[in-house]
Amino acid sequence: MSATSRLAEFIVETALGDTPTDAVSAVRRATLDTLGVMLAGADEPVARIVRRVARDEGGTPLCTVLGTRLKTAPTWAALLNGVAGHAHDFDDTSFAIMGHPSVPLLSAALALGEAEMVSGEAIVAGYVVGFEVAAALGSAVNPGHYTRGWHATSTLGTLGCAAAAARIAGLDAARTRHALGIAASLASGLKENFGSMTKPYHAGHAARNGVLAAQLARDGLTASGTALDGAQGWVAAFGAQASLDKAVEALGRTWHLVASGIAVKPYPSCALTHAAIETLVELRRRHALDPAAVAAVEVGVNRVVPDVLAHRNPSTALERKFSMEFCAAAALVDGRVDLASFEDGPVRDPRILELMARVRMAVDPSLPDALEQHAWSRVTLRLRDGRTIEAGPRGAQGHPDRPLSHDALRAKFFACASRALAAAEAEGIAEQVEHLEHIPDIRALTSRLAGDFE
Repeated sequence: MSATSRLAEFIVETALGDTPTDAVSAVRRATLDTLGVMLAGADEPVARIVRRVARDEGGTPLCTVLGTRLKTAPTWAALLNGVAGHAHDFDDTSFAIMGHPSVPLLSAALALGEAEMVSGEAIVAGYVVGFEVAAALGSAVNPGHYTRGWHATSTLGTLGCAAAAARIAGLDAARTRHALGIAASLASGLKENFGSMTKPYHAGHAARNGVLAAQLARDGLTASGTALDGAQGWVAAFGAQASLDKAVEALGRTWHLVASGIAVKPYPSCALTHAAIETLVELRRRHALDPAAVAAVEVGVNRVVPDVLAHRNPSTALERKFSMEFCAAAALVDGRVDLASFEDGPVRDPRILELMARVRMAVDPSLPDALEQHAWSRVTLRLRDGRTIEAGPRGAQGHPDRPLSHDALRAKFFACASRALAAAEAEGIAEQVEHLEHIPDIRALTSRLAGDFE
């Protein structure tokens, strides 16, 4: 049996009752966080641009574009919600995927689920199989796939979204296999676009292509049965010498959703900045540090980090999200890094600009190198009075081994949702997500997610 056939079998046959007991609660948490960041990003410039194109193109008004008055076709809704959800780079991450799982998966699942009028249970099942497919492929090809320049949120995400969409659309194993093969040709996304609007576009691109692949397969479009693992298939092209055999065999026995888990972001910047941000905020408070007294900041990072945090002198808000220099300096100067830290335009605070010049990021070979620890960092402060303060190595709050509390997750959701919805409506949505798998028609949730943005 080919890897594609084995994946299709897993997608079609897996029931929620087959999954670990923590899987459904993990999907509920991911859904709450993801709806929040989608609403927060709905009025960002990149989201508005893509919506203008969608309005010009037109589409059957079946699906909700979160935070807006627009209803459109499933592929467009998947694209638009995915772009908005990744606009702030505030959405969750997966170390197995080395990317952002939930915004693409839920953008695809909610759009197609709304059009198909499925239940909350179907959305949860689609999310689970989509996550496991993307993570299994990620475990086969990463970190080489990621370090070669592929943006896994988009490449692996397209295949995960195709799996979720095939499940929600009720495709049989043969058509699901074709959907995966189609998605293998649609998968794309380059890390060179980090720090630009195209980076958040990638999340919507994955969601749209996953839905499209399932729709095409349902209507009879075929693909090679070895599109993933053939001599000139997806793995050969994207993963060099990687093999799917071990990863595919583990499906249904190893559940990445609970084993490696999901990391929820406490800061709206690249996850590779988070450990340093958290450390510096804590050191500032603990030692009552005046940023002017800091002579140098040294941040030791994993080998994968410098190619991602490539913007030493960022000129836009999006570039600042991928700048260790900015994020470290903002943490020390302001004692926080939040949505307000990334207002559009150049850095305006002269204190942050001055301190950025004294921040140095360097690869630290002593840091652990497991996938789950690629975001760890070590921080050393050298003060003007001659003292040295060192902290780390460590990961950040929100990682699976240090998850955000229920209250902290809800607080993040309400802060994000408040940009598009009234507080009472946001409260109702949060309560509904607590029972996501019991919603008989997912439109009961999506109908509450519309807003007033054009």
